Amino acid sequence: MGIDRGPADQFHAKNVANYSIPKTKAVSRSTSSWFSDPETKRRKRVAKYKLVSMEGKAKQTVRNSFRWLKAKYIAVRYGVW
Repeated sequence: MGIDRGPADQFHAKNVANYSIPKTKAVSRSTSSWFSDPETKRRKRVAKYKLVSMEGKAKQTVRNSFRWLKAKYIAVRYGVW
């Protein structure tokens, strides 16, 4: 009743079951120095500025689209078009 698996599927299943992620050494950097690093703070701040800028551009695009639709509707409705 089950699915007949070929030898390739059985080989893959055995390897997946036995696979373990190799452990790497952690970087010996203090967490407190990482958060207080001026360069990291600057990068975060600049990233936030870029995000706010993109949000503003998206909002402006939506506003302009509605403004254009409204103008076209008025032009068609009142025969200016």
